[in-house]
Amino acid sequence: MVTSATLAELILGPPADDRQPTAPTPREPLPTSLIADIAAGVAQVPEAWSDLVCHDPAERRPVRLMATDAYEVWVIGWTTGQSVRPHDHGGSSAAVLVTEGELTEVTLLGRRRPLAPGAVHQLGPRVVHDVVNTSDAPATSIHVYSPPLSTMTYYDPVTWKPEETVRIEQESPVLSTWHGAQLLHPARKTASAS
Repeated sequence: MVTSATLAELILGPPADDRQPTAPTPREPLPTSLIADIAAGVAQVPEAWSDLVCHDPAERRPVRLMATDAYEVWVIGWTTGQSVRPHDHGGSSAAVLVTEGELTEVTLLGRRRPLAPGAVHQLGPRVVHDVVNTSDAPATSIHVYSPPLSTMTYYDPVTWKPEETVRIEQESPVLSTWHGAQLLHPARKTASAS
């Protein structure tokens, strides 16, 4: 016979004092193709984020748009000359999609790659790079990180040697998980195409 205590244990697991210690689950990135799809999906709904973008010449002001345990989405406004500085993403994979303007990625070897509007640029978990707005116009970009950023290491711009590692504080996202799910749901595309 199933009792309420047995049912609770089936759903919730054994009482805390009976549980075996478990190893922490490693934080693995989602597949890069899925991260790219998330970035592209968010870019298709500018009414959800365009009013949040700030093109402040004094400093970049990233906005954490959505967050789950598996990924987070940021929207960032860039004015001419703004950059991050050489950095990594602490083991997270990423996708960057420029929605307006143009950004330039500078790699560890000094290679420059234009990040043109509309194209999704995928970044593996070990990438060290900088991003800069070298154009005369403001730029806006969407960044998806998986898993969500927990640390970033910054590097000397000349020697590219590590200078400091900072812990990323988990800001509250602007959109709830429910709103994010509604934003990315495939039925939304079908409804808007009709």
